[in-house]
Amino acid sequence: MPASDAAATRPGIEPEGPILYSEDGWSWAWILAAPVFCAAAAVFELVTGAPVHWLMLTVCAIASALCHGVMIAATRVHGRVRLTPHLYIQGTEELELGRIDAVLPLPTGGEPEASWETARTLGELRDVPRRRGAVGLRLDSGAEVRAWARDRAALHAALSGAVAATAGGAEREGPGPAPERPGESDPA
Repeated sequence: MPASDAAATRPGIEPEGPILYSEDGWSWAWILAAPVFCAAAAVFELVTGAPVHWLMLTVCAIASALCHGVMIAATRVHGRVRLTPHLYIQGTEELELGRIDAVLPLPTGGEPEASWETARTLGELRDVPRRRGAVGLRLDSGAEVRAWARDRAALHAALSGAVAATAGGAEREGPGPAPERPGESDPA
């Protein structure tokens, strides 16, 4: 694969074309949480007249920021969702919209569990993360998979529209009767 193609499929690189739906993992601003709390602890110790534990607060701030950085980087790769008119990206997995036959209906209360609710999850995560909702997809191979997002209703609507637009442009109807040509008629 040429270097330019490798860069285009690397996680974090934005796909070409308009983005119809997107979500990211955690914000990089969370990396400042621990240092801010350590600074607040230092201010508290200064105000109360207690001895300030500069070394320990600095070590805690740096160590916590590094741990948060690793977690944030992971969520920004594995929690990333992008939908373009031709491509759906879930984490590091890419799925061409032409491979999606149907966006399955969302479950409603009182209905038994749909078959897609236990299907394979797109991306490299084993299951749908907490506080995320799944959307069922039927692929051209007949397999069912789960896409997921924070706002599953919005993802469902965006995927439905994009798949319908792709299906309309690709004319994915199966073999049927051949269209009549002008001037031909039934001999009987």
